[in-house]
Amino acid sequence: MGQALAEIAGSQWDVAVIGAGINGAATARELTLAGYTVLLCEKGDFAGGASGRSSRMLHCGLRYFEAEAPVRTFGLHPRRLVDAMTMARAGMKARHEIAATAPEAVKPFTMCFPVYPESPVRPWHLDVGLRLLQQLGPSEPPLDYQKITTDFDARLPFAKDLRNRDRLESIATYREYVFDWPERFCVDAALEAEAHGATVLNFCRARLVERDPAGRWEIALEAQDGSAARVSARLVLNMAGTWIDGVNAGAGEKPSRSRRLIRGTKGSHVMVRLPEAYRGYGIATMHRQGMPFYCLPSHDDFFYFGPTETPFEGDAGDVAATGAEIDFLLGEANFLLPGLRLRREDVVFTWAGVRPLTFDADQPMGRRSREIHDLSADGLPGVLAMTAGPVMSHRGAARTMRERAEAVLGKPDKAMGGEPTPWRIAKDAPRLSEPEPAGNLRRAALRRAVSEEHARDLKGILYTRTALAWRRHLARHEVEEAAASVADLLAWTPERAAEEVDHFLAYQRTVFRAGIPDRSYAMPTSTGDMQP
Repeated sequence: MGQALAEIAGSQWDVAVIGAGINGAATARELTLAGYTVLLCEKGDFAGGASGRSSRMLHCGLRYFEAEAPVRTFGLHPRRLVDAMTMARAGMKARHEIAATAPEAVKPFTMCFPVYPESPVRPWHLDVGLRLLQQLGPSEPPLDYQKITTDFDARLPFAKDLRNRDRLESIATYREYVFDWPERFCVDAALEAEAHGATVLNFCRARLVERDPAGRWEIALEAQDGSAARVSARLVLNMAGTWIDGVNAGAGEKPSRSRRLIRGTKGSHVMVRLPEAYRGYGIATMHRQGMPFYCLPSHDDFFYFGPTETPFEGDAGDVAATGAEIDFLLGEANFLLPGLRLRREDVVFTWAGVRPLTFDADQPMGRRSREIHDLSADGLPGVLAMTAGPVMSHRGAARTMRERAEAVLGKPDKAMGGEPTPWRIAKDAPRLSEPEPAGNLRRAALRRAVSEEHARDLKGILYTRTALAWRRHLARHEVEEAAASVADLLAWTPERAAEEVDHFLAYQRTVFRAGIPDRSYAMPTSTGDMQP
């Protein structure tokens, strides 16, 4: 990295994008293809925050209409209804766009929403919501909405596990999708931006210093190896997710007094294995605290339950599910599906992420609508920030940021015309929906992650770029084989490789902890978390 920074010291770009989560990477791609010169800078690895810890859904947007007493909620707060309709429209558009262009990277399934007499979501709510979605968005892929009112056990093979089947009023079914793993979309967008001319730096922190007489922002870059450089850009896009406020606060020679933009909410999930009867299905409901709750298919016979939703303060980097959150998720899973009788021992692994929602003093859990903030009034002219951009609508977010860049900078001299460039989807990356690669295919994917995809550690190789660790917890010998496969590319000595293996295993056992904690590793803690 030291040589790379030395080579770009003093360079100028049209746009600097800070943060290479899915929205930052997609924006860098969009701007580069539009003809701007672009720097994409990430303090850690690609998809290191919410992009790599989401609920992994490419959903139709129905969840935006789900609320306890929705008529009263939206009637008393019409702005929330407008926000819900805006997000639902974006959800349907994203569902159409991604399912049509990347069908191999998402998996369809039949979502089932059971309704009981006491359910806060009534059958007519689902009728209205799903019909409204059909009007708001493209007709393809179809929602395939049906309402089942009789013969539940005969119509749905898993229905025998549902609670109180004799009291079921109906089960709404409709088509949904899950991403194989959204981190791959992020990596591919960053690589495509680079292939078209963007300068892409991960493991490199960016700090805004000051504006020069020409109005460019001077940016101090510092890599993890200690090397540094100063560059400049005409426009800065703060796409740092949950770290947006930290980037803004550290801007300028004097700390900025910019307003708070981010309201973090934590979502945890548990992964379990379910019987054959669940294949091809997912389940949606409202949990007993009134928030959306899902059982979603992952790969093979693995399914996950979640999310939780609690306010979060602190560093979201290595946030993990707490023992209390695991128990809550299992309790809600067993309330929904008592026939499963899930226990802590059934939890294969867990994960948690922090959503970078928009701060609103009147909404303690933040606003979910995507917002673009011009920070000129905060003493940061030429800086825009984006909050609350969900993973699934990253392409729309990228187009919106391009339009904002055009409004500030004008269209570039070398603007590209013609049809939009199709999004690159990696064809040779292992996928969760396919059999686990072995032998030479596995080794080639590991090495490609380092040689062509900017991976610098085992976490980035085994989670972000190959998803091998998303299948199950890897055994030590598997992690050692992975380290041996890339040691020459990363100039790791045998001692360094052993340290990297130990570090990865500690990360796997704490951040992606299983249901029964390994007491030989210290659990990570964060503000507001409850201990096991």
